Amino acid sequence: MKTGLLPRRLPLALVRIGGRYPRAVVAAAAIACAVSALFATRLHVETDILSLVPRDNPVVDAFKTTIERFGSVDTLLVVVRIEEGADLEGVLDFADLLAGELEAWDQIDWVAFRIERGAGMAVPLLDRATLFLDDGQVASLLDRLDEESLPAEASRIQGALLAPQSMVTKEFLRVDPMGLLSGLVARARFGGVGVSVDKETGCLIDPQRRMLLMLARPVGPAQDLEFDRLLEQGLGERVARVSEAWTAEGWGGPPPRVEYTGGYAITLEDSRLITSDAVVQVVSTLVAVLLVFLIAFRRPAALAFAIIPMVTGLGLAVVFVALALGRLNSLTSATGALLIGLGIDYVIVLYGRYVEERRLGASHEQSLDAIGRQTGVGVLLGAVTTVATFYAFLITDFAGLSELGLLTGTGILLLVLSVFLLLPALLTLLYARRAQLPRLYLHSFGSDQLCRVALSWPRATIVVAFVLTVGFAGCLTRLAFDDDIQNLRSPDNRGNALREEVMASFGLRFTPMMIRIDGRDEFEAMARAREILPELQSLVDGETLASVDTIASVVPSEEAQRRVIARLAAARDRTAGVEARLATAFRDAGLNPVAFDEGIRHLAAALRVDTPLTLSDLRGTSLESVANRYVADFPGGVSTVIYCYTPADRWRRQIPPRLADLVARNEWAVLASTVGVSVELRRIVWRDAARAAVLGMVIVYLLMWADLGSHRRALLAMAPLAVGLVWMVGAMALLGVHVNFMNIFVMTMIIGIGVDYGIHLLHRWSESGLSPDALSETSKAVAVAALTTVAGFGSLVLSHFPGLRSVGAAAILGTVCTALASITLLPVLLARLHRS
Repeated sequence: MKTGLLPRRLPLALVRIGGRYPRAVVAAAAIACAVSALFATRLHVETDILSLVPRDNPVVDAFKTTIERFGSVDTLLVVVRIEEGADLEGVLDFADLLAGELEAWDQIDWVAFRIERGAGMAVPLLDRATLFLDDGQVASLLDRLDEESLPAEASRIQGALLAPQSMVTKEFLRVDPMGLLSGLVARARFGGVGVSVDKETGCLIDPQRRMLLMLARPVGPAQDLEFDRLLEQGLGERVARVSEAWTAEGWGGPPPRVEYTGGYAITLEDSRLITSDAVVQVVSTLVAVLLVFLIAFRRPAALAFAIIPMVTGLGLAVVFVALALGRLNSLTSATGALLIGLGIDYVIVLYGRYVEERRLGASHEQSLDAIGRQTGVGVLLGAVTTVATFYAFLITDFAGLSELGLLTGTGILLLVLSVFLLLPALLTLLYARRAQLPRLYLHSFGSDQLCRVALSWPRATIVVAFVLTVGFAGCLTRLAFDDDIQNLRSPDNRGNALREEVMASFGLRFTPMMIRIDGRDEFEAMARAREILPELQSLVDGETLASVDTIASVVPSEEAQRRVIARLAAARDRTAGVEARLATAFRDAGLNPVAFDEGIRHLAAALRVDTPLTLSDLRGTSLESVANRYVADFPGGVSTVIYCYTPADRWRRQIPPRLADLVARNEWAVLASTVGVSVELRRIVWRDAARAAVLGMVIVYLLMWADLGSHRRALLAMAPLAVGLVWMVGAMALLGVHVNFMNIFVMTMIIGIGVDYGIHLLHRWSESGLSPDALSETSKAVAVAALTTVAGFGSLVLSHFPGLRSVGAAAILGTVCTALASITLLPVLLARLHRS
C-alpha cells in the first residue's frame, strides 16, 4: 500500500503522548470538563423556527420583515374556559376581575375582551362617526332624524335599555344614541386578530360558548425567554388572586380554568422542549451506546474507555459552541447525541484492535503501537471524511443546517483528539503493568459469520446485492417530499395546540398571503394600497382569492369621506335643530334627555363634520389595535398590509400566478406568505442538497485517494457506500419516511459516516492481505460501531420535533444499509481484486 498524503504519524504521536503521560492527560481532561461546565451556562436557546431557514434570501427576509411588523406573535391570548353548566355571569365577572389585574400590571400594555370596556376610548371618534357610513347609511340616518321618525327612534332606544343585553348597550346608547359606532366596533377585527364579538354579551366568546378570549399586549418581546418566564409566573400569581377574590364574592363552584397561548407561550414551551430534547438525547444516547459497548466487550471496566473520552470531547465541543455561536436551536440541539453516536466508533475500532493484539500475545506497548501506526490511520481518515461531509453543510443557505455542520464537524475533531489521547492513557493506567490480562472479548453480533458467508459465496452475494439495489431503486418513485415548514413544529407544544384550538373555535385564520406596501408616510402607503385594491378585488372570484382584508374596511377612503361631508352639508336644513327634537322625543318616550346630553352633542358634531379622518385619529380609541393590524411604522417610513385569503382547497403549494403577477408589476409591493417561503425553500433545498452531496462525495474521494494512494482502492471503499445509499432511500420510500427540509441532507451525513466502514476494512486488507480472520475481526468493530451510531441517531427519534425525528429515522436506515453493504459486498470485491 502506498504512503498517502495525510499525516500518518499524527495518530502514533498522539497515542504515544497518552501512553507516556497518562496521569497528566487525564488531569487535563478533568480541567477541560470543569471549564466546559462554566461555558455551558452561556448558551441560550433559539426557539424561532425561522432561524433554521436561509438567511439573506429576499423571499424569506420579506416574510420575516412582514411578520415582525404585522404578525400576532407578540399578542398574548388568555383563554378563560366556560365549563358546561357554568354561570355565564360568573365567568364574565371573573374575566372582569382578571382584566383589571392585568391592566394594573406594569408588564401589560393593554387588555381587550369586552366591547363596553372600549366604549370610553371610542368617544374621540364620535364627533366624526358619520364618516364611517356609506351613501345608503347616510340617507337612512337622515330619514331617521326627521321629526316624524324620531318617536320611533326613542321607543327603539327605550326597548334596547330594557332588553337583557342592556348591560352591553347602555353605555353605548348614552354616548351614541343613534348607534353610529356600535356596528363598526362589533364588526371590527377586535384586537387585531380577526375575532368577532358575541352580540349578546359584547365579549370575545366563541359560538359554542366554551371559551372566553382575552387579548393582551405585554411590554416585552416574545423572543425574550426571561421575560416569558416572568410573564408566566406573573400570570399564575394574578389568576390565583382573582380566583380567591371571585370565590370570596360568593360565586358557587370552582373558579374558571385559565390558559394562555400566543407567541409568548409557544416560545417558552419550545425552549423547554428543545432543552428537554437535548438532555434526553444525550442521556439516552450515552446509555444506549454504553450498553452496546458493554455487550460487545463484556467488561464493565471497559466502560471507562468509552465514558471518559466521550465526556471530555463533548465538553470541548460545548466550549466551541459557546464561543462560536452561543446558542442552540431545535436542530443543533441534536449535536450532543450525534457526537456520542459517532465518536464512540473511534473508541470501538481502536480498543477492538488493542484487544485483538493482546489476544495474539502482544505486549501493552506493542498493542498501543499497532493502534497508532495502523488502525489509527484508518480512524483518522474516517474522522476526517466525516468532518468533511458535515463541513459541506456550510455551503448551504439553511442557517440551521450550516450551524449543525459546523458544530458537529468541529465536535468530531475534538472527540477524535480526546480518544487518541485518553484511550491510550486509560489503557496504560489499567493494563500496562499486567503481564496476563483477563480474557478480552469483542462480540460480533453475527457480523463475522456474515462476512465469512459472503466470502464463501461471492457470486450469490453479488447477485443478492444487485437484486436488492434494483428493487430499492424501483421504490424511489414512491418517495414523497413534505415541503410544509409548519410540519417541523412540535405537536407537543401545548401553547401551539391551544392556539390551533382558538383558531378553530373562533374561525380565525392566521396564515393569509400578505401584500406589504411601504411608503414614506401613512398617506403614500395608503394611496398605493388603494391604487392596487381594485385590481386585487377583481381576483376575488373563488378561484384565485376567497376574500381580501384591508384597512379600508375600518377607515373609508378620503374620496368616500368627502362624499359624506358633501351629502351632510347639502342636508344641513334637515338636521338643523336636531338636538332639541331628540330631547323632546326622549321625554315623550319617558326617557330623561339629560342622560343622553353627551351623545346628542357628539351626534350634532358628526352631522357638521368637515374634515376627513386619518389613521392618526384612531390613536387612543378602541380601533387603535385594529389599525395596528394593518399599519406599522418602520425607520424611514410606514407600511400597510393587505391580507389575501385563498380558497380553502387551493394554492397550498403555489402562489396564485395572477396574484404574483399583480405584485410584480408594482415595485413598492411585497408578497409575503408561508406558501411563498415553502416554494422558495423547495427551490433552494434541492440545489443545496445536491451541492452538499456532490461536494461531500468529492472531498471524501480525494481524501481516500490521498490516504490510500490509489484511485481503485478509493473507488472500492466507496462502492458499498453507493449501494447503501440506494438501499437507504428505497427503504425510506417503503416505510413512508417523507423527505423534508431537514432530512434531505442526511445523505451527505451518511457519505461521511458510511464510508468509514469501508475504510476500516480496506486498511485491514492492506495490512494482512485477504485474510478472512482479519476481515471478520474488523467486521466485528464495524458492526459495533454501526450499532452505536444507530443508538446515537435513535435518540433523535425521541425528539418532540418531527423534523429531527425524520433525521434520526433516515440516518438509522443509512447507517444500517451502508454497514451491511460494507460487511458483505466489500470483502467480496476485495477478494476479486486480490485474485486479479
